[in-house]
Amino acid sequence: MQKSQPKKYFQNLISLNVMYALTFCGVIVGFSPSPALSQMLEEVLVTAQKREQSIQDVGVSVTAFTGDQLTSLGFTNSIDIIAQTPGLEVSGAGGGSINSFTIRGVTQNDFAASQEGPVAVYVDDAYISTNVVTGFSLFDLARVEVLRGPQGTLFGRNATGGLIHYISQGPTQESEGFIDVELGEDARRRVEVAVSGPLSDTLAGRLSGVYNKRDGLIENDIGPDMMSRDDFSIRGQLLFNPSDDLSVLLKAQYSDEDSIRGGYAHTLSYNGAYVTDPSATDFFGYRSEGGTWNQSNDFAGVFQAEATNLSLTVNWDTGTATFTSITNYQDIDHVYGEDADASPYDIYNYMGTTDAKQFSQEFRLSWDGERSRSVVGLFYLNIDGEYGTEQSGDAYFGTGVGYPAGTSEVVLADQETVTYAIFGQTEIDLSDALMLTLGLRYNYDDKEYEFSSSDIYYIQGGNFDYADSFSDGDWSGKVQLDYRPSEDWLIYAGINRGIKSGGYNLPLFPIAANDFKFDGETLTSFEVGVKGNLTPTTRLNASVYRYDYEDYQAYSFDGFATFLFNAEAEMTGAEIELVSSPVDGLDILIGASFLDAEVTNVPLSISAAGKEDAVLAPDLSFNALIRYRWETSMGAVAIQLDGNWKDDHKFNLSYTPVIEEKAYGVANASISLTSADERWSARLFVRNLTDEEYRSYAFDSSGYFGSIEDVPGLERWVGGSVRYKW
Repeated sequence: MQKSQPKKYFQNLISLNVMYALTFCGVIVGFSPSPALSQMLEEVLVTAQKREQSIQDVGVSVTAFTGDQLTSLGFTNSIDIIAQTPGLEVSGAGGGSINSFTIRGVTQNDFAASQEGPVAVYVDDAYISTNVVTGFSLFDLARVEVLRGPQGTLFGRNATGGLIHYISQGPTQESEGFIDVELGEDARRRVEVAVSGPLSDTLAGRLSGVYNKRDGLIENDIGPDMMSRDDFSIRGQLLFNPSDDLSVLLKAQYSDEDSIRGGYAHTLSYNGAYVTDPSATDFFGYRSEGGTWNQSNDFAGVFQAEATNLSLTVNWDTGTATFTSITNYQDIDHVYGEDADASPYDIYNYMGTTDAKQFSQEFRLSWDGERSRSVVGLFYLNIDGEYGTEQSGDAYFGTGVGYPAGTSEVVLADQETVTYAIFGQTEIDLSDALMLTLGLRYNYDDKEYEFSSSDIYYIQGGNFDYADSFSDGDWSGKVQLDYRPSEDWLIYAGINRGIKSGGYNLPLFPIAANDFKFDGETLTSFEVGVKGNLTPTTRLNASVYRYDYEDYQAYSFDGFATFLFNAEAEMTGAEIELVSSPVDGLDILIGASFLDAEVTNVPLSISAAGKEDAVLAPDLSFNALIRYRWETSMGAVAIQLDGNWKDDHKFNLSYTPVIEEKAYGVANASISLTSADERWSARLFVRNLTDEEYRSYAFDSSGYFGSIEDVPGLERWVGGSVRYKW
């Protein structure tokens, strides 16, 4: 993938100047040997077991980021956390705008909005069911928790791979607030604001929001530029504490986006292989000459989304137990459109729509015994969604097949999902050093599905309709031993059974009636982990695991053919996270993931060998950070270098050379200054320091277009931010 030379020269010049500035600032501000607190070794409290605990006391493989750490790392979008989280990846359908997370190779990269992924996404204890709104802007967060491995006992039927939990800062009884302004290349501008404080002796409130905008990163010669952003979100919270034993939190959040977030780079390929002939074109006579970031698309596309999220959380300490109620309602409207052929010709355009309403209710009761801690609960979920796709383009839907120009193929689907669950988990102290954890959840699902498609290619001889429903129940469970040989070390070993509900395909064109439904999957996990302190300033967390799947839900994309089906899978791997502060002010973080993930019993129409490496599952991946902070007469200065490296991996189950991404690494650098009273801070940063060229996702459409759809990773860009808090 190439860039225009003037832009590359300009960016090289900026980056060199920034690096000189980093060095210059480090010299003229002056060094003082005053001690500086470690940011990475600070204790992080998580709620991985539905109660607040230190991350080092939880027998689960967890990576967590505090709000301050997210700011230091420059994470402003929900998917940014993959850069410093071992074993975490994300798909990027829709030009990188429709995202489904992958943990330890467990994924479902179907971009249909009706599908729930095996890595659950939660925001403030509320489940986010659809992938069209998981790529949201981060703002005013207390922390993010990434839990690896099945979490079905406490978090539900769609967390076989794990879950990601984004937790907002709550209202405070002390007046506080901040404003953060960020500017960068390509007219990037971002403003984040929060204000919190008491409204009475028993009532506190918090209001926060973010506005995010950038020009299109892909310059379009014949239309609007692509990969642009224009979104804002606002969140209001009221916390009522009539007594020390009772708290009631009401949260309302609204998000709106009107962007052209998607965009593809046009790359020549025939039958799954790259074309190197300098005179070759795609099947319609087009060849992109402008490089990755200069394209010619006749249909620029659209990304519009409105999301309303209302929650009511009640916590009541009765003296013998704590009762918790979490009520949540979501209303999501979404429209996405793209030029799937990524060319100036009217070949194939895709539009997708989502209108989904979701309601959930969870009741929990937790208590502590003399030598035990227990929680039981009930859960209800209702998702009522209407989904549609529209495919158009003269080459495939117009005069070329007997239709008049402008004809399109329309798919509509209605799906209602109702879930009931009962769950419980208890931790029993067998001795001062040994603890047994037992967990069990029973889940009952009911789905009703209706599908209709207008005639396409005359292949079905008229419009196509399909309707079905099913109900089923299944259980997830956990048995684990936690052993503490000393206060500083925790060793855990357990067997975990996770489940994911079955469902229905939402194909781009009709498939055989008996292929619409796919069964639920079951994952049996065997995991051993260790958490501890090598020294007072060095912490090591590590885990090894073995996954055995039954009816693994696999997904394959073949041009226009999208198909989710049951297969089998086995995954073996390990993660390591090392955090050290060997001297005052110096933080070092190293993370690694080792993975062997294979999907078997794959239909021969998809894999000639009947087995394939899992999607978005590099054998090796590494992340690292080094940060040094020192005190000066002007305040605290911090210089940071962070990055990640991924081994070869592929974007689709059915392998072709063009959907394999070769190993690459991305590095970032920043320098920040924080005033002595910590009210003011400023930060200058460079993202993708070496201007690495890579793809974050790709579709092989070479059999239909003579080209593929590449989702380019962001090129190098420079920015800065200023924050004031009170």
